[in-house]
Amino acid sequence: RMTRNRSPVAGAGAAGERDPAGSSRPSLLRFWLRLGAGVLLLGFILSRVDLSALARSWGPRSALGVAGAALLLLAGQSVAALRWKLILGAGSPPWTYLVRLYVIGGFFSLFLPTVVGGDLVRAAAAARGSGRAGGVVASVLLDRSLGVLAMAGYAVLGILLAPDPASRLGSGLRFRFSTGAVLAGLGLLLVAGLAAALFVRRSARLRQAARDALAVAGGLARSPRLLVQAVALGFVVQGLYIVLWLVLARSTALPLPGLTLLVAVPIVTLAAMLPVTLGGLGVREGAWLLLLGGSGIPPEQTLAFSLLFFATNLVTGLVGGLVFVLAGTGLRDADPGR
Repeated sequence: RMTRNRSPVAGAGAAGERDPAGSSRPSLLRFWLRLGAGVLLLGFILSRVDLSALARSWGPRSALGVAGAALLLLAGQSVAALRWKLILGAGSPPWTYLVRLYVIGGFFSLFLPTVVGGDLVRAAAAARGSGRAGGVVASVLLDRSLGVLAMAGYAVLGILLAPDPASRLGSGLRFRFSTGAVLAGLGLLLVAGLAAALFVRRSARLRQAARDALAVAGGLARSPRLLVQAVALGFVVQGLYIVLWLVLARSTALPLPGLTLLVAVPIVTLAAMLPVTLGGLGVREGAWLLLLGGSGIPPEQTLAFSLLFFATNLVTGLVGGLVFVLAGTGLRDADPGR
């Protein structure tokens, strides 16, 4: 089985098949650079707090919190797999198979860049077992986009329902930008957009990917009922993740109102998506410290709260790794008739 279901990325037709030695070195270098960046960033944060107070924040109660949060994370992945199945449309693989890919993707996210590193794995694995690889990859992008849309919706809802806690969160961010810096940033974004557009025009593969993405989005848009269901499932998934953070906050006695998490969790999640470290390690902790800097909560308690989420990812990642070893990523294991 392990011979038949080799690395899910290996079957995606990557450049490594043409030149394994040449392509693996830059990937390995990026891996170590991002791992080093995460370790250095987390080490810098740890050097600024009282480690003895941090250790006192953990105990049996926090362990129970991690267990409950892990169950919520697995539940969120299961609901997200159902959303993905709706996006794939007719002829999509079984829901149980997509759940398996989501859980396995969580395992690979532990050592791939950002919190969405596992998306590459599940896209490549699903594309291998499908006759429409471009559509599968596009469906993963659309699936992730619906998740981001739901996060933005919760953030807006949190601002409307609790404007005072939201403003206190913003008080932790004390960045001031000059007009020149803002104009320079907008100019860089414009140049990057033009370069990306030119690159897409010159790349047949990217043009095909763009067409596949439009086809998947168009198919979903032509069925308002499926579109509403997919969007609603996105809100369910993000709602489970917000409850997950609430469970961790209560397990560390963090005096953080639930409505505040409606705004804070989307911000922290988006920050962790930046391709800086592996699995968002260090970036997530820094984002929480910045957001709660003006709340009066001790930084040690904030850091313990964030690291419990990393522990939750480790638990669910180990589950995904076990599933990967025992079941692999092949579609035949999920549906022998295909």
